[in-house]
Amino acid sequence: MTHVEICRWDRLAALPEHGRRLAELDQVFFSSSARQSFASTEEKAAFRERWLGRYLTHFPQCAFVALDGEGRVIGYVVGSLRDPARDPLFADLTFLAHFGVLTARYPAQLHINLDADWRSKGIGARLIDAFSDLARTEGVPGVHAITAEGMRNVGFYLANGFVERGAAAVEGRTLLFLARDSGL
Repeated sequence: MTHVEICRWDRLAALPEHGRRLAELDQVFFSSSARQSFASTEEKAAFRERWLGRYLTHFPQCAFVALDGEGRVIGYVVGSLRDPARDPLFADLTFLAHFGVLTARYPAQLHINLDADWRSKGIGARLIDAFSDLARTEGVPGVHAITAEGMRNVGFYLANGFVERGAAAVEGRTLLFLARDSGL
């Protein structure tokens, strides 16, 4: 297997290849997303901002990228160490109201994606560990991800130490709150 390096996004931002890497990160985001079609470029941009952009803008120190041996972005994890149910930046995520008790216990949230060709090689686990290590270093007691029942990522999270802590019916689907202790 080719060498893969895990790097903090904020430490890469000042490098000359930042623009190229941002485009590669977007490619991974859109190719890995459960949603593949958009009615307009504005809708696509809003989707990106909701699930990726705000994290890169407001929490770049919490973003980690996986780079292949040639320095290309092949995966990432973004998130926040702050409780999203109590942070006005995430007020648009109304489903968080269903999980407020749980987000208080597991405040750090994350979103992860890998290029399809790089899945099942342990890279996702390394990204999760990098984010979890940051949370632990910053004194955050737990990490969570929210996904829908039946999504392919549920098995990934469970295999990486997350446990289902809650579920809620939201807009015709069941959302799962998956959490992992930071080890404090």
